[in-house]
Amino acid sequence: MDNNISNHLDSKDNQSDNQAVFKHSSYHKHSRKWYVKLTAFVLILTFVSGLAFGAGYLSALIYGDRLANGILSSSTQNLDAQPTATQIQPILSENTATSDISVIASAVSPAIVTISSYSEQTPGGIFGNSGGFYGGTGSGITFKVEDDELFIVTNYHVIEGSNQIEVIFHDGTTVAATVLGFDSNNDLAVLSVDTKLLKGKMDQIVLASFGDSENIQIGELAVAIGNPLGPEYASTVTAGIISALNREIYINKNTSYVNLIQTDAAINPGNSGGALLNGKGEVIGINSAKYVDTGVEGIGFAIPINQAKETIGTILDSRSGGDIAYQLADDRAFLGVQVMDITTEVYNSTGMRFGVYITDVIAYSGAKEAGIQSGDIIYSLNGKKVQNVQILFDILDKAKVGDTLEVGIIRNDEILTLKAPLYSYKEIMDQQ
Repeated sequence: MDNNISNHLDSKDNQSDNQAVFKHSSYHKHSRKWYVKLTAFVLILTFVSGLAFGAGYLSALIYGDRLANGILSSSTQNLDAQPTATQIQPILSENTATSDISVIASAVSPAIVTISSYSEQTPGGIFGNSGGFYGGTGSGITFKVEDDELFIVTNYHVIEGSNQIEVIFHDGTTVAATVLGFDSNNDLAVLSVDTKLLKGKMDQIVLASFGDSENIQIGELAVAIGNPLGPEYASTVTAGIISALNREIYINKNTSYVNLIQTDAAINPGNSGGALLNGKGEVIGINSAKYVDTGVEGIGFAIPINQAKETIGTILDSRSGGDIAYQLADDRAFLGVQVMDITTEVYNSTGMRFGVYITDVIAYSGAKEAGIQSGDIIYSLNGKKVQNVQILFDILDKAKVGDTLEVGIIRNDEILTLKAPLYSYKEIMDQQ
């Protein structure tokens, strides 16, 4: 019986051992399959991650290039297959602006040049000067190449009274420039540089792009680039916001009560003629004046680019080299008077401190019909005070052929109000 029990136990042990061996073998098989799957999964994950990283890296390179270089377009102006200037394009999409001032500055700064103007003084005078050339500096904006000319816009007061003008480019290249014309009323001037003087360097010239000053809003980004205090501080960048629109200030004897953009971006002497830019790197204004007051900081002004475009177009069309401020188009409304500002002599004889003194009246004009005479002083038009010649022309600029103006006149001791119809300049001149 013991032997039977022993044999039965031995048989059980053998079965258990066999089952244990089977289970152990099965465990190793399952373990090996799991390890193989894990290894394959890791390899696949590594491969996919590598692809994703490579794609991301490539995208970063492409995007970086577009951000840094996308502002500069390959669209250039043809100069008979010669190296050409690069036209700046908006930095981002039409409906997007950027606050990355460094990108704007890097792209547009090469389009801002230094204008050096020199005037010749003769020896002698009450101060005993030794004669020679004396100069000042300002800023300018390169904006167009046509045939063999590079065009630059600046402020009129930067080149006013000069006998010689030089342009200093971003890389220090200095060449002579010619005045194509100016508008003393709007404080703008256009210069021309012969591209032959820039031989081998035209591919380094950058042309600014003009934006739309009608679409700017108070509070949006404003970036000013110019050359304050001369070429030693060339391409100085300041930033702020658009503080106000349609400001009217008195700048100097030639430019007063001009609608301007106000900004708190610092604009200092030498910045005049430089660019005021929006968040896309487009020129929205030409820096023109800084309100100088010991008690006021952060007030600068710029001429709206839409206003400047009209003046620039007129100058490029006429290329007269002179003042186009009061150049009359054939279809322009014409009062028919020749005038001058009030002088000391006129004041002493009339006692009038302001107004416009009439030196002649044109035949067949509305002024002649109204009974206006030489020696009269115009002090108002349609109820608006006329302080000087510029304001007279500013009002007439807004008038239309066929309008009738109420003209306030001082004649000796009389105060008169006369009604003068407006005819076109051509209609009056054809009858002379």
